[in-house]
Amino acid sequence: MINLLLYEIEHTYSQDDWYSPLKLLINDLTVEQAVWKPESNNTINSIWEIIAHLLYYKERLLLRLQGKTAEYASNNQDTFAFKGDSQEDWDASVKRMRQVNHEINEKIQKLNATDLENVTSKLPLWKHINGVIRHDAHHAGQIIVIRKLQGAWPVDKDKNRYE
Repeated sequence: MINLLLYEIEHTYSQDDWYSPLKLLINDLTVEQAVWKPESNNTINSIWEIIAHLLYYKERLLLRLQGKTAEYASNNQDTFAFKGDSQEDWDASVKRMRQVNHEINEKIQKLNATDLENVTSKLPLWKHINGVIRHDAHHAGQIIVIRKLQGAWPVDKDKNRYE
């Protein structure tokens, strides 16, 4: 099961497969693209808001993987808030996403089958990991739609090659 979870994390974040991974979707975005919302529907979250939301839950998973308690916001909408307004601020969010994914991957590699069954917050650890993977996939689809609405799709995969 650990290999399956690692495979799914890699293919949701950095490996192109059935759908484009998050890393490809957010690399080389300008801050203007990251905060853009369609004029006709301002209730749609921006890419930056989605990334802030994903980071919020990924950081909670990382805490669980470190054996720490993960507290959650009482209001899910608050998890979409981000700080900053510059290209440097956006680039820092992209870097944080890369770092958190790397740390999660490293922690999962060190787990064993028994660790995956450990209950944290009423669920086995593997269910928390799987939930974050599915959550990432869901929001990756939203980012693709936003990029299509911006006229910034398809991405140039050669330009955005993975590091």
